[in-house]
Amino acid sequence: MANKKIRDTLFCKYVGTEENLLAISNAIRGTHHTDASGIQINTLKGSFYSNLKNDISFILDTLIMMLIEHQTTLNPNMPLRLLSYVDELFRLYLEPEKRKIYSTELIKLPAPEFYVFYDGDDTSFERKVLRLSDAFKAPSDKLELIVHVYNLATGKNEDLKKICTPLREYSIFSNQYKLLRKQGLAIDEAVRDTIRYCIDHNVMKDYLQHNESEVIDMFGFEWDEKEEREALLEAGETRERIRSARTLLTKGIVTLQALKSSGYYSQEELAAIAKP
Repeated sequence: MANKKIRDTLFCKYVGTEENLLAISNAIRGTHHTDASGIQINTLKGSFYSNLKNDISFILDTLIMMLIEHQTTLNPNMPLRLLSYVDELFRLYLEPEKRKIYSTELIKLPAPEFYVFYDGDDTSFERKVLRLSDAFKAPSDKLELIVHVYNLATGKNEDLKKICTPLREYSIFSNQYKLLRKQGLAIDEAVRDTIRYCIDHNVMKDYLQHNESEVIDMFGFEWDEKEEREALLEAGETRERIRSARTLLTKGIVTLQALKSSGYYSQEELAAIAKP
C-alpha cells in the first residue's frame, strides 16, 4: 500500500526541476533557451490564506508564466480550475507591490500559458484544446482561458517526446507501468519491475537509482487515488440508478418484476430498490 503522506506524483517530482522545466518549455514553445537560472518555480503549495495547490507553475525569464497539470483522468473543467490557480499566482506576484493595482500606472504581468499532460488510458486523441468559454451558458468572448492537452500514451506526441527528454522518459516509465498493471501485477510489483526496466534501458536511471523507495510510494499513491476516484464515481452512478428505479417503482410506472426481467440490475441493487 502506498504511503498516503506522499502527495507529490512522480510526474511533478521528476519533471519539476528547473532544468527539466526549461526543456519542456523549449519543446512546447519552439525556443532554445539554455540557462535554467531564468526559471522561477512558483507552484502553489497551499497557505494560511489559500488552500489552492497546483501541480507545477513557473515564470520564465520574467516574461512567461507557465502552468502545467498532470492528469490520469481528463477533466473538462480544467480551464476553470486553472483560472483559480492563475488568479492566486497573480495575487502572489503582485503582493510586494499590491498598492500599485489602484494606481494609474499599468502593471506588467508575465503572460500565462496553460498545459495539461494526460497520462490515462484514453488513446483516442493526441492533443486537445479546452476553452473556458465552452462552459459559458451564453456565447461570450469577454473572458477566455485556453488549455492545451497533450496525450503521453505510447505513439502519441512522439515528435514532442523526441525533442523533450523529461517527457519522453516519464512517458516510457508510465506506459511500462500501465502495461504491467494490465497484465495483472500488483502496484508494488509493477512499479519495481518498471524501475528495473527503465534502469536497464537508461531511462530516468540516475533519478530512479537514488529514489527507488520514494518512487514506489509516489506512484502507488497516484494510482491508488485514481482507482479510488473511479470506484467512488461508479458508486455514485449505482446510487443514482437505484434512486431512479425506486422512484419509478413508487409511482407505479414499473413493477419490481419488470425491473428483475430487464437484467439491468444486480440482486443487491434490486434488494435496495425494493426497500421501503
